[in-house]
Amino acid sequence: MFTFTFIVVPLLLSAQPALSSQSLFRPWNLSSYCNAPHVNASHYERPEGEGAELIHLSVLMRHHKRAPVALVPNEREIDIDTNWDCSGVQQFTYDGGGARLSHTVNTPPAHPFAQQIWAGTCDVGQLTSGGFYDARAHGKDLWRLYHTRLGFLHAVVPSEISVRTTYVDRTKHVASGVLAGMDHSTIKRKWPTHVQPQMENSLGPSYKCPRADALIAAAQSAPVWQDVLKKHSALIERLDTVLGTRDSKVVWPSTFAFYQDVLTSRVCNDHPLPCNAAGDCVSEQDAAEIFELGNYEFDYLYHRAENAAEYVQLTFGVMFSELADALEAPSHHRLALYVAHDSSIIRLAAGLEIFPLRWPRLGSEVVIEVWKDKNKKRFVRVLYDGEIVDSLRWIPFGDFIGLLRRQVPAHLFEKCTSTSNDVEGTKQLKMPLALTVQEV
Repeated sequence: MFTFTFIVVPLLLSAQPALSSQSLFRPWNLSSYCNAPHVNASHYERPEGEGAELIHLSVLMRHHKRAPVALVPNEREIDIDTNWDCSGVQQFTYDGGGARLSHTVNTPPAHPFAQQIWAGTCDVGQLTSGGFYDARAHGKDLWRLYHTRLGFLHAVVPSEISVRTTYVDRTKHVASGVLAGMDHSTIKRKWPTHVQPQMENSLGPSYKCPRADALIAAAQSAPVWQDVLKKHSALIERLDTVLGTRDSKVVWPSTFAFYQDVLTSRVCNDHPLPCNAAGDCVSEQDAAEIFELGNYEFDYLYHRAENAAEYVQLTFGVMFSELADALEAPSHHRLALYVAHDSSIIRLAAGLEIFPLRWPRLGSEVVIEVWKDKNKKRFVRVLYDGEIVDSLRWIPFGDFIGLLRRQVPAHLFEKCTSTSNDVEGTKQLKMPLALTVQEV
């Protein structure tokens, strides 16, 4: 007897997509953040030189639009006139031998804890209809480029395309949307998807690494970061007043990430900026400032902070190793599709030295192309959000593998879990939202 792992499949019910490239309430330039640019046939530049042949493609991407994961103390109050509607995405959960169960999120109005989450049919962090629509459009663009224009991909079948996600449902939903965008008939087919257990998930990543936690705590405690927080304390005070988060500092640590999530998740899903019961609202200027501070924070934590490189290597070293192994090993798969989170893309970008760093946009992608020239030598080209990375425009395959391998610390497990991992200047651990994969 065979045991089947349950799968969750989203189905876009309405033929009318949620607004994807435009927004009703977008107060500042978030167009590209809400739906990152990606490779497409119209703007693609082939490598220079004759006789080059594409032989492998790896695409690592962030999921698309979702509901917030950072909840304020009274969600119903700041969302009093807003309904989070995810009814356009129907989710199925079933065992291989069981009935196809579909489920919809619903909180009864009389529920004693109803004020803790918004009204509507969206769960915390759930992919929205707009996010699923963007995933399908993403898949269409991949197919038009790598099949229709380049003739590299032949068919949308598991023998040609491998799929890996994290254990978080929205990454599986995006993968299913991308495949459906490449070939609509996939909605009636099963697709094997590779997922690691939460406690050792490297793609997220979500494996425990106390030393990495200590490094982040030290970076947040550093005078240079404390000065940034002090400089923008008036902004934080205004936002805390509107959101009711003034007394939530134990949960919301020294980071701008929570505020960014509260605001961008709403704006990207065509919701207005929040207001409280007293009529105080988040201004467009404050929202724009938080967005830029989020970009600054990611560049600081993953690039400029002391020991940032070690932090990236400790938390993403397993994935760097697995990616190098996958690229080196002969495979019949032409495309390896990885769907993950912003915490994945930022670490990958840092390890590949794509500086300066910015907060990865929704649907952000890193495309790794492996080419063979007329002399049978292999080269790698990397594109980030549809643009060729200058430093990785045409790099010998062995050099690229070496770059990945250099991001893998020796004795990684021991370095992460050793009891002698104290980091100078660390008083307490303060893990920001953006660094916790299950939340982003």
